[in-house]
Amino acid sequence: MFAESRSFNDSQLHAGSILGWEQTYDQIGRGVLSSELAQICASRFQVFREVLDKRVVQQGCAPRGRLCIALSMASSRPPVMQGHEVASAGVALLRDGEEFILHAPEGLHFLAANLDIVRFAQHAALELSEPQLKRLKTSSQVVVGDLALQRLRARLAALFSGPLEERCLENLLLEAFLDLFLDAQDEVRGRRGNLSVSAYLVRRSQEILFEQPEQPASILDVCARLRVSRRTLQYGFQQVTGLRPVEYLRNVRLNAVRRALLGSSVMEGNVSEVAGRFGFYHLSHFAAHYRELFGEPPSATRRKSH
Repeated sequence: MFAESRSFNDSQLHAGSILGWEQTYDQIGRGVLSSELAQICASRFQVFREVLDKRVVQQGCAPRGRLCIALSMASSRPPVMQGHEVASAGVALLRDGEEFILHAPEGLHFLAANLDIVRFAQHAALELSEPQLKRLKTSSQVVVGDLALQRLRARLAALFSGPLEERCLENLLLEAFLDLFLDAQDEVRGRRGNLSVSAYLVRRSQEILFEQPEQPASILDVCARLRVSRRTLQYGFQQVTGLRPVEYLRNVRLNAVRRALLGSSVMEGNVSEVAGRFGFYHLSHFAAHYRELFGEPPSATRRKSH
């Protein structure tokens, strides 16, 4: 994963520094340009934040194999993309190498993100209605309510705030994309199954979790395997366990760690090594969750095995 934050005084240097994009930035406003770029890039996603103090025309092609969104954080006037103003509560869309022209006003501050279009389409087929899917395929922008737009801005901005693993960042971004299209539709959607179906979902989720315990499947991975939406999975877990899927499956993994700590010898690894076998790599978070669940630190459990 690549991450950087830079400042520029040249629009083309700025444009050429955004990884994966074939584009040019033509400065239109007068004076020495001052711009800032922060970006996080990985094999299947990218998020970047730009601030430009001069008017710029951006044109080129979006990355192939990606679904791209862009939204304004602040600007003196609405940007114009593909010949249309981007609404104040609008999010611009680009798909799979699509050509674009964006007239960016002076002082534009915006966030952009893209992710693997195939993985997104797999989850969109589970979560979005036919009208929502049509909007995804045909619209140049999605308009959402003010609160939904604020949430999206906050979620994208938060990705820059601290160290997160690549897989975690991708999943957070994918969920933000899905919620964008859900928020753009007024209808309330939800599907409920009976208790036996819910119990099946819980059981299969746990089985999937332990197929590769050192790299536990995410909730999105589980949904893809079971071909259900996050909403359906959450309802099933709430009905059967009274917990959210992420909390329940984390607790299952914590119990597996505890069993290993209690049954292992000194030669079989320390606490961090045992935790890593079950996908816990942030030790401070692991220890906090462990203590919360079991009322003691993992080191205390480890001592009990001697």
